[in-house]
This record gives sequence, structure tokens and C-alpha cells, in this order.
Amino acid sequence: MIFNKDIFNIFSFFFKTGLRSKRTKLFFFFSFIPVIILIIIKIYEILHPENKVSTLNLFSDIGLTFYFQLFIQLLSLFYGSSVINDEIENNTLVYLTTSPVSKSSILIGKFMANFVISSIIILVGLFFSYLISNFSHFFELRSLKEIFIFCSIGLLAILAYFSLFTLIGSFLKKSVLIGIVFIFGWESMVQFLPGTTQKLTIIHFVKSLLPTGLTQKGGFLMFQLKASSTAESVITLLFLSILFLSLSIIIFYKKEYILSDNS
Repeated sequence: MIFNKDIFNIFSFFFKTGLRSKRTKLFFFFSFIPVIILIIIKIYEILHPENKVSTLNLFSDIGLTFYFQLFIQLLSLFYGSSVINDEIENNTLVYLTTSPVSKSSILIGKFMANFVISSIIILVGLFFSYLISNFSHFFELRSLKEIFIFCSIGLLAILAYFSLFTLIGSFLKKSVLIGIVFIFGWESMVQFLPGTTQKLTIIHFVKSLLPTGLTQKGGFLMFQLKASSTAESVITLLFLSILFLSLSIIIFYKKEYILSDNS
């Protein structure tokens, strides 16, 4: 019971401060880039009805590609790696670790706070992107089911990437730099290789969950994808999330962080 209360207190503190941070406001702004683009295209479509565009293809090419191919990874990198690194850089880790709260509670509480903030940013952007693209059919059962699926996949993707970057941030100084190399190097290239090599990336299992009926003409997002089954993808993403987070807790619990040299 005390353990759960400690986690809640840590979560509550970092969630409130995180929502007010400049970082959150900046990422909220970036999350609306597809929304702004889609609004402009919709206005153009209204003014020029002869140039009507498929709303599903529009959402797939702009919204899904932006969020699942790029933004989720970057958001998870900056928020995930900051779970521990921000406290080291701000020299506040010593105050947290000397308080009567276990290290595992500190990490889990802040992890949950940053994860919820990241999820809100992504889900709000996804929701409004889909709403604008499919406004006339939004309240149909099929559309409500689709947006629920996209949001669920988004949450799984954030959880997997977030756990990975929290792990990297728990033992590496330049975790953001390493994460950028991982996102734009490994993830960006290996996902397009033929055969089972694709399964060595997180993005492969994320894209495998996207509805094939909507994304079969998904262009760059679905290029060369040899999709895994839904069950395999969900299990893999959950397993990796639990593994990465567990390793993060173990490392944070055992490692001595020297604040003077920001190690």
C-alpha cells in the first residue's frame, strides 16, 4: 500500500510539472502539424470540389505516416530518456534518492507521468487528424472503431519506445544522441529490408497492427512490409516494454550516479 502511494505521489508531482513545461507545449504544437496540413487541404477541397481527395488515403499518407513513422519515436525519446537524465542534469536526483521512497517507486512514478503526458499529446493529434479527414463519417460505427484501433496501436508503440529509451537513459550519458541514431539509422533502414530482418525493429510490429484495409495503399509507411500476425505483434511489443522497463529499474536501483560530472 505504501509502495503504491509513493508511486502515486511521484506520478502526481511529475505529471503536474510536466504538463506545464515548455517541452510539453512545444511537442503539443508539433503534434498538430498534420492537423494544420489536413485543414488546409480540406479548405482547398471545399473551394475546389472537382479536385476531391480520398479522405482515407489523406489520413494514411499524412497523419499515420507522421505519427507512426516519426513523431512517436521522437516524443518517446525525449520523454523516455528524461526520466532519469533530467534529474541528473538538474542535480535533483540526490534529493529524490535520499527521500524515504524506493528507487523503483521513483522511476515507475516518473515513467508513468511522462508516459501519460506523451500519450495525451499523441492521442489528441491522432484524434483531430482523423476527425478532420473523416468529419462527415466520424460518428459511424466503422469510423469510431478505426480511431479506437489507431489510438490503441499508438499507445502500444509509445510504451515500447518509451521503455527502450528509458533503459538507454538509465546508463548512457548521451542517450538522446544514441536514440536519434537508432531512430534515423537502425529503425529507418532495417524496417525496409526484405524477409524476417524487419522483425529486428520495433516499428515492424507497430506497422503490422495497422488495419490493412486502410493502409494497403499507405505508400512510404507500408513500403516493403511483410506484416507479422496481430497476436505476435501485440505480444512482442508488450514483452519488449516489460523487459526494457524491468532492466531500467534494475540499473537505476544498482547504479551510483555521480552528479558532479553528469555521469
